Amino acid sequence: MFSEVVERYAELVRRVPWEGMACTVTLPDRGVMTVEDAVRRLGLDAAILRAAREVEPSDLELQQAGSGVVTWSDNPYPDGRELTDRLGGHGFRHWYLSNDIEGNTTLYASYGESNGQLQFPEPDWLPFIPWTEQIGPLAPYADKFAAVYDTWSDNPEVSVLGTCLAVIELESGVRLDEEMSRGPRTYVPMPTWGLGSRTP
Repeated sequence: MFSEVVERYAELVRRVPWEGMACTVTLPDRGVMTVEDAVRRLGLDAAILRAAREVEPSDLELQQAGSGVVTWSDNPYPDGRELTDRLGGHGFRHWYLSNDIEGNTTLYASYGESNGQLQFPEPDWLPFIPWTEQIGPLAPYADKFAAVYDTWSDNPEVSVLGTCLAVIELESGVRLDEEMSRGPRTYVPMPTWGLGSRTP
């Protein structure tokens, strides 16, 4: 089943290549988190929501996905960890995925107090620390990620994004496909945060 989901996303990436992208999925452990709730967790005022006709290219897009919220951007967020810290945390499961124009891919996961990260093609943390010690709640997929690491240099067509998107779907139940991309979205100016300005 995992390989089928990866292939579906790999085909999506081939059809709709992203020069740079970032998305998040955030689900509450109980109840529903609305787009307005997500905007407030980002420290923004819901009054700044933009109508579709007012959208700017750099805007952050938010979309209701069942009991949670998905965000989208054409470019990796300026501070993906800040975004994860604000949307995730106690009472939430959260995933952040970004890919830049050079093919560098980052995946964060936050399941309440348990956090993990994964980076391709090379982890950027201190040397001699196995990447498997950094992935936290993503550990059940370590063998899937290991296969990507092992074949990356010999086969650059291996779909890193497809693998990460498959993990997010299987863990969250949210399918990040073209059908979702045609759904209604809400827009806010891309947040910029000052140091120490977190407002949940």
